[in-house]
Amino acid sequence: MKQRPVLGMAAATLLLVIGAAGCGAATTGQNLNQSASSNASANTSANTAPSATSPNGQTAAFPITLKDDTGHTVTISKRPVRIASTTEGTDEILSALVPKKDIVLVTTYSSDPAFSNITSFVKGIPAIQNANAEQIIAVHPDLVLMASYTTPGVVNQIEQAHIPTYEFNNFNSVSDIEHNIEVVGQLVGNESTAKALVQKMQGQIQSVKDKVKGATKPTVLDYSSYGFAAGSNTTVNSIIDDAGGINAAAKLNGWQKISDEEIVKLNPQVIIDASNDTGFVQKILSNPALSTVSAVKNHRVYSINGPDLTTVSQYITRGVRDVAKVLHPNVQFGQ
Repeated sequence: MKQRPVLGMAAATLLLVIGAAGCGAATTGQNLNQSASSNASANTSANTAPSATSPNGQTAAFPITLKDDTGHTVTISKRPVRIASTTEGTDEILSALVPKKDIVLVTTYSSDPAFSNITSFVKGIPAIQNANAEQIIAVHPDLVLMASYTTPGVVNQIEQAHIPTYEFNNFNSVSDIEHNIEVVGQLVGNESTAKALVQKMQGQIQSVKDKVKGATKPTVLDYSSYGFAAGSNTTVNSIIDDAGGINAAAKLNGWQKISDEEIVKLNPQVIIDASNDTGFVQKILSNPALSTVSAVKNHRVYSINGPDLTTVSQYITRGVRDVAKVLHPNVQFGQ
């Protein structure tokens, strides 16, 4: 669950990115327009017993039954204490909702500082690069979190082993991320902390919006050296909007490959990209085909911290702040 086209990344991540934002190349899900709380409650059926103590010390009722983003019904009989995560987004979300000891598997990307916000947290947790049924089953999980781009055969094998498996499909906007956090909160029996985390995110983003209110909104193009731009239905589109900018490529849907000629026509006032795209700024500034573009002429081409810009977890608020700082250099933002 990362977003932005990144060459050389594992196939699963590339598939996701091929539809998403920050670490991929295309759009992998449809935009979620309904609120997290109403969607979560509409899909959930919880019995009153048995109950278990959640990580925050409160009592959580199990079993629970939910429909995942692919329409499959998932029933969890008791609070999971051996959770396997096969997307980086759920790696990061889990780090805020459950004790480290309850996580038995994460992705290799969660330990890569070019992409992850939780490199210290995941030290010592077994990691997997691509979703592999045998490796996942081998850690004896009582809950598996996956993305809908996972090969169906892998999901089927895990379900045949009678392991509850929840697939996420929507991670193309801030509201999608908030919804996913609340769903994970339900799955792990820690709804209150999940809701508090979402409220904190909303407060942080609102703080940025308040600071840039009334400021001129520059047109912004998120563009990588691999040729992909972030259109609507991407988390980067949400970031640009919340940071007080206008997405120059908003007419595109998802991640689309564009030419130098199209960039010239878009004529963005600011161009941004993730910091893990080495040499990006110099490449853009030295490209003669882009010399007439406003962002190039005015040297408003910026490298944004990769883990902040490409995340599909609660850390997206950092991406909003980082982008707001370069769009509005005269406004004071907190750390």
